[in-house]
This record gives sequence, structure tokens and C-alpha cells, in this order.
Amino acid sequence: MDYKVTLSIDGMGIVFFSAKTMEYVDNNSDFLNNEFNSSDDITRHIQQCDITGFCTGSSGDFNLHFFNGYPNEDILKKFPITAKLGLDVRGGAVQFCDMFWLSRWNTNFPQEQIIQIEDGYYNMTVCTCRPNSGDWGDNQTIYIYFEKTDELPNITRKGIPYLYREL
Repeated sequence: MDYKVTLSIDGMGIVFFSAKTMEYVDNNSDFLNNEFNSSDDITRHIQQCDITGFCTGSSGDFNLHFFNGYPNEDILKKFPITAKLGLDVRGGAVQFCDMFWLSRWNTNFPQEQIIQIEDGYYNMTVCTCRPNSGDWGDNQTIYIYFEKTDELPNITRKGIPYLYREL
């Protein structure tokens, strides 16, 4: 996989899920406020690997690059801000969106926000750095790696990871 897309968001983060894994959610429900709002709720979902995401620290335009595997040392040096996540993929696809999209649940996404990927469990490594302008979300590049694993990833973190650093 080597897929690139620019995602513009109004919210403070980006989420990933497999529609088949999340088919228990009622269409048009407010999943964001009912199920993905408190630190405990977010922690539960991220540890279950049914829906995952990260806080970008701002709205803006993000250049997302998707890859299979794990980033090499050169990538980790170039993009030192990282988050480790996990995802249970069912139905052969992963969808990604602005976190605000979850306030009116709908899996009818634009095709450019759907990645075809084999069913299974994945470790996700997300990497970025501050844009040259110094402003988070200003055409910020984010690399997202999917590494297939035999079992559900053991994610121990609490709450949603931050993919930015304060000055």
C-alpha cells in the first residue's frame, strides 16, 4: 500500500475504523458525544481496537500517507512525533475522517477516505513533525503504517493520543 490523500478537518482529530467492525452503531446517532467523548470511553474503544484515532491539536489540512509495515529509522527521525494504535479490520476496508464526523454517524464516506486492506488485526504507527510554517494543520504531513499481526494489539494508553507538541 502506498496511498496519499489530503484530509481537511474542522475538528481536533482524525479517527479510523472498519465499517464492518462498527456495524453495531446506529446510523445518524451521536457516537462522538455518546461513546467517544470521555477519557474512559475513548480509552475503552482504543484498547478494543474497534475505532481509534489521534488528536491533531488543530483543524487544518493534513497530507496523509498510508503504508504497510513499520516505519524505518530514517522516517522516525524525520517524523519524531509518533503514536502507537491498533485496529480490528473487517470487511476489507478502513475508513478515516474528521473526529466531528462521529457526531452524526454515517459510514457513507467519500471513496478517497476508504482504504482497501485485508481483514485482520493491525498495529498502527502514526508519525508526523511540525510543518515548516510552525503551525499545526498547515499542510501537515502524517505517515500512517499498518502492520498486520496475529492477535488484537495490546494498547495500554489512556485516552486519545496527541500527535503534536506544545512549544
